[in-house]
Amino acid sequence: MWNRKSKWNLILFAAVVLLLISSIFFLWMKTNIEVRSVVEEQYQNQQLLLTRHIAGNIEQTLNERVSLLEVIAKKDTGVPDDNFESDLKSVYEIAGLFYVVEYVAENGTIVSGYPEDNVPIGFNLYDNKQSRAFEYVKNNGEVYITDPLRLMEGNYGSFIWVPVYEGNDFRGAFIAIIKESDLKDRYVIVSNSSSYAYLIDERGRILYEGNQKYMRGALYVDLFGSNASGLQEVIADQINGTEGNGKYFLLAENGTTYEERLVSYSPIEWYNQKWSLALTSPSSEVDRLIVSVYLKLFIVAVVSALFIVFVSSFVVIILFNWSKSLEQEVDEKTQELKMSNESLRAANKKLKELDRLKTEFLSVVSHELKTPLTAMRTSSEFLRESDECDISIRRKMLDIIIRNIDRQSRMVDDLLDISRIESRRMKFHKESVDIGKAVSCSLEMLSSNLNNKNMDIQVELPENLPRVCTDKDKLVQVFVNLLNNAVKFSKENGSIRISAQEEDDFVSISVSDDGIGMIQEELEKIFDKFYQIDSTSTRKVGGSGLGLSIVKGIIEGQGGSISANSEQGRGSTFVFTLNKVIYNEVSE
Repeated sequence: MWNRKSKWNLILFAAVVLLLISSIFFLWMKTNIEVRSVVEEQYQNQQLLLTRHIAGNIEQTLNERVSLLEVIAKKDTGVPDDNFESDLKSVYEIAGLFYVVEYVAENGTIVSGYPEDNVPIGFNLYDNKQSRAFEYVKNNGEVYITDPLRLMEGNYGSFIWVPVYEGNDFRGAFIAIIKESDLKDRYVIVSNSSSYAYLIDERGRILYEGNQKYMRGALYVDLFGSNASGLQEVIADQINGTEGNGKYFLLAENGTTYEERLVSYSPIEWYNQKWSLALTSPSSEVDRLIVSVYLKLFIVAVVSALFIVFVSSFVVIILFNWSKSLEQEVDEKTQELKMSNESLRAANKKLKELDRLKTEFLSVVSHELKTPLTAMRTSSEFLRESDECDISIRRKMLDIIIRNIDRQSRMVDDLLDISRIESRRMKFHKESVDIGKAVSCSLEMLSSNLNNKNMDIQVELPENLPRVCTDKDKLVQVFVNLLNNAVKFSKENGSIRISAQEEDDFVSISVSDDGIGMIQEELEKIFDKFYQIDSTSTRKVGGSGLGLSIVKGIIEGQGGSISANSEQGRGSTFVFTLNKVIYNEVSE
């Protein structure tokens, strides 16, 4: 009787143990599914942000390059004597992405371009039956972008056609080529056998596929045929120009199992070209992200089962310790999540700030470009309609045009300077420089602005002030920017003071004014790119917000430093340092 009762107790105990083990594994599997669902959603959202960022950069880069050509294509002054050769060279150097830029005269003949080695001068589009795109821009008067075409070198490139007008008369077109390889080198997307990027056009044809298992121009959906369930819906969304996440199931190479793939896609609009960029990866990438969590959960489950089976007498103690361990793990994960959230908040804040600066920059640049263009157009139209106007008025109109051309040139120079500073490509030709001469040259360049406001200039330089080792032209640029800044923010009859003093191995130079000054919050941002105290389009003072940023880049690029002090209503003082001349290193 005792043996029979013990046998039933053993069976009951085994059933309870199996029930507990089953419950643990059930809860583990349920938690596993929930965790994987959340991680997969976060992973795809991150992939979508990356795709949107890359697509946005590609779209912005391509459209900006076309805008450079459109600016010179809309000149009202007609075709210059050099057939735009100097303009095309400048555009080529500024763009930094064109393989070649050419000008085709209205008879279809290529007459100029840059670089010269890549330009087939004298080539006639009509004689060689290649005039279709030329005829299109001629008849429609709008920019036309071709599909990527095979170049003579063997790779592919897109041809940009921009019509050139003199008034309303068609005078030819610009051709620019952007090689596909150059675009890929600029926006490198790391790909492997399982994760890669692909680019398709509005008809679903392949333009680029990182896995390199394709034929150019083939339909992407045809690569897999009926072996990809759900891929057609993803491609349809891409063709429609939408942005989002998707997934499809691809038949594996063994022909019996399906692999789930995740896709994030974002559109690219480039004039008449409409593309869609996508990043695709297997769902196993998600599993890699949570493998550590899987392992810990599995260990907990196995250890718990072993304790239940082999150490049932200590079940209360084991459960208590397990609870403590889980609590600690939750706290650690909570802290990790908090840290991740803080990082995401910081990144989001930075992105918002960058977006704000971009918006302000576009607003400022649009205003700074449009204002001189409006003045030039008004003056040009006046001269065109007034054939018998007084010579003094004609000269005045021409002066306005020249002054505004100079204004735009200065802005382009500022943009080039800030680009060189950021890429560390700005070159300095150091020499022994007399600060007094640099100041005199700067004041002479700004004499008109200074006289217009009747500014009182006080130059206080010691007679024995050492010469400095610097680039003379760059030093003059620093003084011009600081003085011009002081004039802009000073009232009429104001005063500007320039002083310097020797300090150890360097010379400290200061430029002070009695203008409107700044509050501390503004003072902390004045050396930032594109920062404007008043960034609205109706501000009283013009400028792109690059002057002080360029000054800082020039000074710090030569081993110096610059700082600013200001008080609202009491003016501002800028102080910068330059190294003194060491005669055994720098000769006069």
